[in-house]
Amino acid sequence: MEPATLTAVDAASARILADGMTGPDPVFLSTLKAGRDAFTTRHPKVTADADGARILRSVLMKPESEDHVHRLHDQVVRLARS
Repeated sequence: MEPATLTAVDAASARILADGMTGPDPVFLSTLKAGRDAFTTRHPKVTADADGARILRSVLMKPESEDHVHRLHDQVVRLARS
């Protein structure tokens, strides 16, 4: 396995975001741009080959959303593994 890079993290986030929205059971996520220093401070083994990387994020705003957390998490895990 190759070392992780900011470029690879960014590409994976973009792919999961797009695949999630267009799949048969859509899941809508968003991304946040993490700068090089902030990202590598938290993940020092990641090679900083770019100024930063998009990372996935999602927010469940309503208390009734709690009933869907496990299903949504499973969907995101499947997308990440595909």
